[in-house]
Amino acid sequence: MPKSVVKLPNRPETSELPEIKINTSRAIQYITFFGDSAIPEDSEIYRVVMQTAKLLAENGFAIVDGGGPGIMKAATDGAESVEGHTAAVYWEPRLASLFEGKNITNITDESSTYSNYMMRTLGLIEKGHVYIVCPGGTGTISEFGMVWALAKLYYGKHKPVILFGDKWPALIDAFQKAMILDDNELGVLHYATTPEEVLELVEAFELEVQTRVKEVYNGDEKAFVLSPAVDAAQKRKILELQKKQRVTNVVAKAQLEDFINLVQPPAKVLQIGCGTGHDTVFLANKYSVTALDKSREAVEITKLENPGVDILLTDVLEFEMPQNTYKGIWSRDVLHHIPEAKMDEMFGKISAGLVDGGILYMIVRKGQGEGYEIDIEAGEEREKFYHYFTEQELLDRTQKASLEMVKIEQVTRSHEWLVGVFKKV
Repeated sequence: MPKSVVKLPNRPETSELPEIKINTSRAIQYITFFGDSAIPEDSEIYRVVMQTAKLLAENGFAIVDGGGPGIMKAATDGAESVEGHTAAVYWEPRLASLFEGKNITNITDESSTYSNYMMRTLGLIEKGHVYIVCPGGTGTISEFGMVWALAKLYYGKHKPVILFGDKWPALIDAFQKAMILDDNELGVLHYATTPEEVLELVEAFELEVQTRVKEVYNGDEKAFVLSPAVDAAQKRKILELQKKQRVTNVVAKAQLEDFINLVQPPAKVLQIGCGTGHDTVFLANKYSVTALDKSREAVEITKLENPGVDILLTDVLEFEMPQNTYKGIWSRDVLHHIPEAKMDEMFGKISAGLVDGGILYMIVRKGQGEGYEIDIEAGEEREKFYHYFTEQELLDRTQKASLEMVKIEQVTRSHEWLVGVFKKV
């Protein structure tokens, strides 16, 4: 992408503060701040953003922003206050008369300039390895939308997004209610309200990326992914990354709340297919949960997030189901991966595990027949088997297993789904 590099004057020498270098041994070196240009310097958010950038710079991270006033200058000021490394990506349009313009007092160590807004936004995205999104207007919304979409598209290799401030939970909840979002879209977002929480997240991201990334990426898409900066032999254990202030909204929140209304706590609950723990966190707040999954990676992540939950690495078909034990069984996006030849056995096993009056709550793909689809997991394409259900098939198979229908609903998200609720009789 074409850009011109502007050489800025050297800052005055000082003997009072130590020189802080960028830690180039890490995957995460530059952190981009997005936020409103109209934030006054005497406001609380300006002060907190400045303190956040200062703390990050003290720990060897370079700070990137748009070179304007408001949040952008707060980020630069914080890093500069401890001699941290700073970078600005300016926008100098010829026709946008309402743009506030470059702030001449926002002086950074390095900079680049664009006249095209989209190219400038891509410059901010390319430069940063982690994004901190602060309160802002339509410009911030556009930047947030782009980094959020890229994080979802490159999930598993993505650059993390931190939502900074106390207004974000309500906003994301509104997005979830009004839009069509999946677990990965919610899983790439993280909340923070203090400088210390931001630093803790960034440090956890660094350890996590050294574990999950298997190669160094090159080419046009390199700007959108994180690559390891240390030898693969030095990769460390995943920390509690997704537990630390991760957005806890889940795709099936309405169904989970319905499940809780039907299965009154306290109760023993079985979760068939925990994945990376999106639903497990929700269930574990109410019940004594046993969770199953056949993915070792998914089980490790879920264990880190839910230390009090009994999480088993096993295929549900091989699981030795305890008899008359669970008041509720929750299964989302799992039972449609079981072949027809094993389906009656599976429903019989579920029925045996439920107490009398116990609830099976299942969410499966709607359709007919069986086949394979390509799914994206951790940024990689994987072929998955699907058994598609009709309402009548659900009724027939559950009746054979002495399960009485409470309700069957259809839900359309990325696909058509059946939400089936059944009671053991």
